[in-house]
Amino acid sequence: MAAATPHTPPTEDMISQGLAGVGTSFEQFIANPTLENAMGIFGPMLLSLGQAIVALIILLVIVSFVSRWMQRIVRAGLTRAKVDATVTSFLSRFAKYAVWLIAIPIAFELFGVKTTSLAAVIGAGGLAIGLAMQGSLSNIAAGVMLLLLRPIKIGDYVELEGETGEVRELGIFYTTVNTWDNRVVFVPNSAVLGNKIDNKTGNSTRRVDIAIGVAYGSDLAQARDVMLGALKSSVPARSSANEPKVWLKGFGASSIDYDVYVWCPARDYLTVRDQAILALNEALNAADIEIPFPQRTLTFTGPVPVATVPTS
Repeated sequence: MAAATPHTPPTEDMISQGLAGVGTSFEQFIANPTLENAMGIFGPMLLSLGQAIVALIILLVIVSFVSRWMQRIVRAGLTRAKVDATVTSFLSRFAKYAVWLIAIPIAFELFGVKTTSLAAVIGAGGLAIGLAMQGSLSNIAAGVMLLLLRPIKIGDYVELEGETGEVRELGIFYTTVNTWDNRVVFVPNSAVLGNKIDNKTGNSTRRVDIAIGVAYGSDLAQARDVMLGALKSSVPARSSANEPKVWLKGFGASSIDYDVYVWCPARDYLTVRDQAILALNEALNAADIEIPFPQRTLTFTGPVPVATVPTS
C-alpha cells in the first residue's frame, strides 16, 4: 500500500516556488555578474512584475469607476423613490464599499491567490484583525443604529461632542456636521450614538427664553403689558398655544425680574431672538420703564474725609 503524500496548499506552493526561483536567479548572477547575464536572468522576472503592476492599476481604476457609478445609481434610484435623504446617503455609500468588498476576492483569484487559502489565513488572524478594526466595526454598527433609530437626519441642526451645526451626511463611519462658522467636523458614529445628542430642530417649533428686569418702583402690570404688546407685534404667533408669555420671576439685586417666552419655527431661532430683544428694549424705553444695571448702595457710619488731588 502506497504511503499517503502530504498535500501542500496551492498558495504555499506558489510562495515556495517563487522563493526558490529568486534564490536560483541570484546564484546564477553571482556566478557570472555581467550586465548581459543580469538582463537575461532578471529581465523576465521584472517583465512579469511590471505586467502584474499594470494589471493591478487597471483593476483599481475599473473598480473605482464601478463603485462610484454604483453609488450614483443607488442614490438616484432612492431619490426618485422619495426615500429619506439620510437613508439615501447611507445606503448609496454602503453600495460603494460593497463593490470593493466583492472586487477584492476577485482580484486575488486573478493574481493566482486562492481565496480558500486566503480565508484560512484571515481566519487564523481573525482575533488580531478584529481587535485592530474594533473602532471601525463599532462605527459601522453605530451608523446602522442611527439609521434605524433616527435621532438625527440630514439637515437637522444639532450639537454633537461640543460642536453645533447642520448634519450634512450620515456615513458608514462618520457623521459630518457643517458648523455655523463654516467648519466641517467629522464625528465618529460610535461617539454620536454613545453620547448626548442635542437636536435643536427635532421639533418644528422651539422656545426662545429671554431674562429681563425692570427697576424697583416700576408699574409691574404696565411693564408686562408693554412687553407682551411688543412681542405680539414683532413676532406673530402661529397659534393661540404659542403666544408669547411674560412671567414675573422674582426680586433681583437691582431689578424685578421677568422670564419672557417666545415660540418660533426651530430654524428661525436666532432671528426671532434678535427681533424679540430689539422689540422689548424699544418698547420699554418708549414707555419710560427703566431696565436697570447692577448697582450698590454704600452706607457710611460717620463723616467721610474728602481731599482734593492737584492735577499736573
